[in-house]
Amino acid sequence: MKRIQLLVVLLITVVGFSYAQPGQGQRRSPEEMEKRMVEQLGLDEAQQDKLHEINKKYQAKSEKMREEMKNAADEDARKALFPKMRETMKNRNVEIRSMLNAEQAEKFDEMQKQQEERMKKRRSPDQRGGNVRPGK
Repeated sequence: MKRIQLLVVLLITVVGFSYAQPGQGQRRSPEEMEKRMVEQLGLDEAQQDKLHEINKKYQAKSEKMREEMKNAADEDARKALFPKMRETMKNRNVEIRSMLNAEQAEKFDEMQKQQEERMKKRRSPDQRGGNVRPGK
């Protein structure tokens, strides 16, 4: 009986810790992403203000599209929204890149490449999670 109780307590502890791990499927807030870009690119005050304006402009569009994707009736309807989302992200990145100096633009391009690689890794069928949506 004590072994079963110990096993249950251990199982609950392990599950609790697994949910407490940061960065596992959690989206960063826009403020966190903006702060990270400011630090990594070394933006001055004027650039920070411009970045904030650009992010604010595209945030509402992105949230609306994410909600549409979440509420899509089926996988085909959801996939149809991907090109719109990509186009919005591309336009945002073009605007951000246009306000950067050459060195910052190079760093920004590298950040985008790394982000793309992380996304490919997440989507790849042989990686954890593969191409299967949770709950589907």
